Amino acid sequence: MSRATEELLDALHGAQAASLLKTLRKYESGEVTDADGKPVEIPASLHAQINKFLKDNGVDRALRKGDDLDELADALPEFDDDVIQFPPGGTK
Repeated sequence: MSRATEELLDALHGAQAASLLKTLRKYESGEVTDADGKPVEIPASLHAQINKFLKDNGVDRALRKGDDLDELADALPEFDDDVIQFPPGGTK
């Protein structure tokens, strides 16, 4: 069996990025609602899936402005690296 072509792999990669971005945008726009019709917050599992996708694809590399991976990275909130300990002072 032969390996997939670069063209095919690029297309699959782009489709995955586009799908993740589309799903994220649906949550952000309030299209995803609960049984009462209230918007659902973006699930942590979706954030984790997007973060893994970005990390696996070297999010630290130079991105082409406007491509799906670039838009996906821009759509995520930024988090600081501060660690909040609960309860304050730790456990004893």
